[in-house]
Amino acid sequence: MEIMTNADKILNKYFGYDEFRPGQREVIESILSGRNTVAIFHTGGGKSICYQIPALMFNGTTIVISPLISLMKDQVDELLMRNISSTFISSTLSDKEISIRLDNIKKGMYKIVYIAPERFYSDDFINALSYIHIPFVAIDEAHCISQWGHNFRPAYLKIKDFISAIGSPVVAAFTATANHKVQKDIIRFLGMEKCRLYIASFDRPNLTFKVEHPEDEGLFILKYIKKHIKKPGIIYAATRANVEKVYIMLLERGIKVGMYHGGMDGVARNATQEAFLSGKTKVMVATSAFGMGINKEDVRYIIHYNMPKSIEDYYQEAGRAGRDGKSAECILLYSPNDYNINRYLIESNYPPLKLVERVYNRIYNRGGVGIPMPFLVRSFNISPNLVESAIKKLVEYDYIQIKGGVAYDINKGQFDLTQDDIDTHRQIELDKLDKIQEYCMTDECLRVFILKYFNEKPDFKKCNNCSSCGVMPNKEEQFLVENLLDDILGVADESSKPDIDTKLLSKLKRLRKRIAKRQGQDAHAVLEDDILKDIAAIKPTSKRQLAKVVGFTSDKMKIYGEELLQEVHRYLKGC
Repeated sequence: MEIMTNADKILNKYFGYDEFRPGQREVIESILSGRNTVAIFHTGGGKSICYQIPALMFNGTTIVISPLISLMKDQVDELLMRNISSTFISSTLSDKEISIRLDNIKKGMYKIVYIAPERFYSDDFINALSYIHIPFVAIDEAHCISQWGHNFRPAYLKIKDFISAIGSPVVAAFTATANHKVQKDIIRFLGMEKCRLYIASFDRPNLTFKVEHPEDEGLFILKYIKKHIKKPGIIYAATRANVEKVYIMLLERGIKVGMYHGGMDGVARNATQEAFLSGKTKVMVATSAFGMGINKEDVRYIIHYNMPKSIEDYYQEAGRAGRDGKSAECILLYSPNDYNINRYLIESNYPPLKLVERVYNRIYNRGGVGIPMPFLVRSFNISPNLVESAIKKLVEYDYIQIKGGVAYDINKGQFDLTQDDIDTHRQIELDKLDKIQEYCMTDECLRVFILKYFNEKPDFKKCNNCSSCGVMPNKEEQFLVENLLDDILGVADESSKPDIDTKLLSKLKRLRKRIAKRQGQDAHAVLEDDILKDIAAIKPTSKRQLAKVVGFTSDKMKIYGEELLQEVHRYLKGC
């Protein structure tokens, strides 16, 4: 297909890759063919290229909607380094800078414009778009449109009207974490009933999942880091206080460590981030604020000092390990007190409706002048934390915006938030918290638990690569053993090939069907029957053995090799 030949050239020219990752080609082809598309790829699966390449190929300016301001800036900086004209617009910019960028948009100076959802309230922004042709809109973190997804953002509900207002361009929605409920909401609330849905497997075979119950979490972390001193890793903690506690503990013991949380100034955050990305610092201790869009493929471990608030949050953060496809460990340190900490954090984010309305009315009554944040917080004779939670709720539901440390009304006095809205979303978060506590306490295979949570039905009951199942040798040890066996035993030639194992063949065909569905292809176009029959006869356990299967090319090895070998390993272990 000619358009994909051009896509291959752009991939190499601008991004330096010779081939797409699994699933990317199918998603890009769908978008370039003019189909609305929903793509669910795991963290690190390469979602951004799926909309950046079509943006370069369509005539006109592509709009990318993202709730993550830091991620927008990072991606624009990276695109500019690749000589791709792009910009972002968010509340972090001055009015003057926004005005300059809007003028440039009107002149058609950008191929890609990143925006935060708050832009839907700006008449100046909507007016600027009327001057240009918009062939394509990409929605990142699309789970934010669903109240069942983590990080629900009501502003995402306005995207459907926005798309209609600019002439119904091609639309693509992307997320890393969406179960069936969230998938249905994405399609319904974006008006994408006629769309192609691509769901990559949530399984990351190179990741080892562990839940540990240490008496002393700090001592566990210190011993682990000293044992893996040359390997880069991230330690996540639930609060700034815990981040600082772990950071100081490691620093005092001579570990080269960085710290990252929202209470630090921008210069300090950028400096510690760059030190980690460049390898000067091997260990980063951070809140969940760190990691979105961090392009570091060789993270060898993720340790959670505290239990996160949901499986979605955990999987997204743990998924930042092993993006290069090599072995990595994801360790969650569980303490019963974690549940209480997270419940408190959730409850504190849902203040009484009457307080939220009082805070909003005070901001609204100031008109266009706004109220400086410190003054607003002090103007109520109650806990500052309660006022701040009410302000946060008003920002989340798009009643106000904060610019330059000043709170402004953007909803023109209309307040229709209800206590039911607040209570419903609180209960959803509490249910998610219960589920991740169950993950921490289960005897079930952790990989199976995660896959089932995301509505993926695994073909195995044990992965032999988690703390519930026991952990297989690391890939380096496994490679040495497999190649030694190859040298001693050799691989059967055609004349002495054993009979086809029909049970294994059935499992391989089911795997092929899942891959085909994921890629939107015919099953036989993925892998021919003869190849599967040979694999079911030889039962290869290494890439070296798999490469000797007739017709199994190097391209097939790159795309399907890992999954096929995992399936054979599971079968041989009786899983």
